[in-house]
Amino acid sequence: MKRGIKMTWEYAGNHPNADTLCVRITKSRGKLTLHEIEDLLLYEDNQAWCGHYAILENCSESAADGAGWYMEDDPKGDTVVLYKLDEGESCPVCGGLTPPYDYCPSCGTAWKDCDLDIEKTLRLMREETLRMLRESESRDSRLAWYWTYIGALDLARQLNFLTGERRQELARESEAWKPA
Repeated sequence: MKRGIKMTWEYAGNHPNADTLCVRITKSRGKLTLHEIEDLLLYEDNQAWCGHYAILENCSESAADGAGWYMEDDPKGDTVVLYKLDEGESCPVCGGLTPPYDYCPSCGTAWKDCDLDIEKTLRLMREETLRMLRESESRDSRLAWYWTYIGALDLARQLNFLTGERRQELARESEAWKPA
């Protein structure tokens, strides 16, 4: 661990649920950055700190009342408290259920088993769109399916999964099956 940094597990005594386990990271000099916090959680102590965490920021008016501003005796260093989020348990901040991190809640497929090849995904979407175009009885339904496919192409382009040229190529191919 870097010199001057200390990481400990403790119970959040000021939290409404006082038995909530959290991680306190303390840096004796300077301020902690999000990048530094992430590196500590990912790589320190043989990755013993890996997991999902929430940082609760107090940005309310009471926090901005000016107490302690411009004082010369401010303590050096920084401290951050991270609340551990476990899959399927209640969130220590809002009390709601946390989302699944390892699998899709709809179909149960492990996220790591998903194929992230955009061309394959768009090819499957195209096949489904063509099937629905054949099976749909109303013109409005066929138009909705067509424009859904075009929207998927646009989204893939905006997310830089496709080049602009490839997006145009796929859109030109789909013009042949656009409902009149």
